[in-house]
Amino acid sequence: MGELFATFGLDVRLLGIQAVNFGITLVVLWYFLYRPLLRIISERKEKIAKGVRDAEAAALAVTEIEEKRTSMLSATEREAQGLVERATLEGKDERAKIIKTAQERSDAILADAKAEAVEMQRRALAESEKEMTRLAVLAAEKILRKQS
Repeated sequence: MGELFATFGLDVRLLGIQAVNFGITLVVLWYFLYRPLLRIISERKEKIAKGVRDAEAAALAVTEIEEKRTSMLSATEREAQGLVERATLEGKDERAKIIKTAQERSDAILADAKAEAVEMQRRALAESEKEMTRLAVLAAEKILRKQS
């Protein structure tokens, strides 16, 4: 076999030394370059995977927060609507009370005015009767004086 290598101009010792050098170079490159490169690539994969998980969690959290915000807004809107309705009813009740009170006062004032008008009419009639009586007495006196 040595003759075959010699025919092609190959030195077996040199070939063995180059194979050992190649093996050493391969081990050194694998230990100092390939392993750190694989470690860096796996760390980056983990960071990317963590980033994706965080992004998915953030998207889920945003969705949950949006749902909560929507439900809170609708609950607040319903509560506000209830408050408006309650305030409207209370306003109507208060208006009815004010109108009733005003009507009662108006009726009381009207009753007082009627009573006063009746009293004034009675006094006017009484004064008229007195005046008529006095005038009748004066007329009778005048007639009696003329006859006497």
